Amino acid sequence: MREDVRRRLDRAIWLDRAKYLGIGLGIVAAIGLAFGYETLDTKVDNKDVHGKVTDIEPLVTKSSVAEAEGENVIVQLDHGPLIRVLAYKSRGIKVGDEIQVVEHHHGTGRVTHTLK
Repeated sequence: MREDVRRRLDRAIWLDRAKYLGIGLGIVAAIGLAFGYETLDTKVDNKDVHGKVTDIEPLVTKSSVAEAEGENVIVQLDHGPLIRVLAYKSRGIKVGDEIQVVEHHHGTGRVTHTLK
């Protein structure tokens, strides 16, 4: 085999290997980014906030058991926003009650609320 033909063949083989290596590294990086985003959502900062119940609505679900036990409570927080949290009917929450809510700030920027 002539020298220049062998060099071109070696170069073509190395380019093919580099292409497969690049594709593999791209796939690994995409999987790593997906896992990084998932773990970012699990980092949560909790903050207690106060609010006043403005309305109570029935809980609409596919399960009749959940409808019988729960309700949607609309709360006007002291710092402004109007939120909706779920509560058991057994808590006896009424319109006008002052309640405490936990505000969950997730690492991805999502904010959720639960009744304390």
